[in-house]
Amino acid sequence: MWQKCHPVGMRVGIVKSRPSEWFAKTKQEWSSFFVEDVKIRRLIEKTYPRSWIAKVVIRKNAFEWEIIIFTSKVWVLTGRDGKKAKDFESLLKKKFGKPYKLVLKEVRNPELSAKIMAEFAAAQIENRMPFRRVSKQIIEKVMEKWAEWVKLQVAGRLGWADIARTEKFSEWRVGLQTFRKDIDYHYTTAVTKYWVIGIKVWVAKWTIYNNKKKKKPLNLG
Repeated sequence: MWQKCHPVGMRVGIVKSRPSEWFAKTKQEWSSFFVEDVKIRRLIEKTYPRSWIAKVVIRKNAFEWEIIIFTSKVWVLTGRDGKKAKDFESLLKKKFGKPYKLVLKEVRNPELSAKIMAEFAAAQIENRMPFRRVSKQIIEKVMEKWAEWVKLQVAGRLGWADIARTEKFSEWRVGLQTFRKDIDYHYTTAVTKYWVIGIKVWVAKWTIYNNKKKKKPLNLG
């Protein structure tokens, strides 16, 4: 019987860091922090839909509240003269009553982010691009950035078919069971005019041995 686990969640504390960095003293404080984190992430997705955001890290302590957004297009989130970022900080303070500080960090290789690639595929499919062409294009982009392997799964009524099906595309050997593999994963949906198509993306960046990254050797054969 299959026992499926989240590829990122099962590696937290091994090769992955935690998306929320805070410590709660009581159960009530823990639950309030957790619910607040969920609301903050939903607010970010609603305010900046498909803005090439790779990851969001929330940090809290007794004196500071900080939100770190990793994105490949910082100018989209900041706006002209940083007005968008300031408006979002004021919105956070109005909703949660805390002076959250917004920190934006640039992602130099967005092709190695599963979230960015999944949202890119969803946008292309919503624009009526063929799903096979989009999948192969994403695989080529990811492998050009020296990823170990990549896997993409598209499910739904593909190609205007009457019956839903699942199509899988991959490059190189897919090793999801190895904990030392630094695997990024994301699931999103493409909302077309008549139906919804699910998209899953797995990207293995490198293998970590003794806290050191070992990239895939160049294949000259």
